[in-house]
Amino acid sequence: MTDNRLERIDPDKATGEQKKVISRLGEGRGRIPTPFNIWLHNPNLAEGMEIIGTHVDHSPVLSEAESEVAILSTAVFWNAAYVIANHKRHALKSGVPEAVVAAILEKRRPEAGSDRFGLICDAVCDILAGGAIDDTRFARYDAALGRAVIAELLITVGYFTSISLGMTLHALRPKD
Repeated sequence: MTDNRLERIDPDKATGEQKKVISRLGEGRGRIPTPFNIWLHNPNLAEGMEIIGTHVDHSPVLSEAESEVAILSTAVFWNAAYVIANHKRHALKSGVPEAVVAAILEKRRPEAGSDRFGLICDAVCDILAGGAIDDTRFARYDAALGRAVIAELLITVGYFTSISLGMTLHALRPKD
């Protein structure tokens, strides 16, 4: 498969609404990330996704390693090869232990311990399994992580679900 399904937006030929989003992307990221070439065809959607994506990229409540667990787990859940390749590197670089990365890639629940990082790993697995957990487990996440972290994990999984599905639908493959 090739990336010929992806119709990139030429910034010089973009509509006014598209240019507005492109400008915000340039300010926040210095470039047009690949998924935005999908979303920019609907500028209102792209604008909302830019706000969410910038927030996720600079999470005030998750460390980079915690975010990468959620991102990589989501990409693996959706079998999104492009996202997996990119975020496997990011996860390792951010300090996610190799054993945790390996477990995620093998679609196993990581054995990451009972500290905050281990709870993040467990919560991400539970979210991707549909989120139907018992009250005791939810109370454990609420007490140890808090509602802001739970909300952040949900939006990160949701945002990267959209990215994973979009990249797969547009047949994007990782660079060799």
